[in-house]
Amino acid sequence: MKQQFNRFTDIAHLPLRVYNRAVVFSNIYEDHGKAVAEDYFNSFTREERLQMTQMVALVRQKGVKHVQALVTSGIQFVDEPFVEVS
Repeated sequence: MKQQFNRFTDIAHLPLRVYNRAVVFSNIYEDHGKAVAEDYFNSFTREERLQMTQMVALVRQKGVKHVQALVTSGIQFVDEPFVEVS
């Protein structure tokens, strides 16, 4: 039975969508192995796979915290109150 994993198509902000996909890919690899991770990776278009590959490289180069700050920059999350800064 083929497993279903989130593709984050509901996230409009492209950097966050790509980051989430890269994290899920990494988690699948760790939890389910290379074959399942490759199935997830190959379920995306060539362009989406390139985006994920670039995101993984950025995380390796800059670190998780830095990349998390980049991909969430300017996003207001629904559960968080809006705060104006002057």
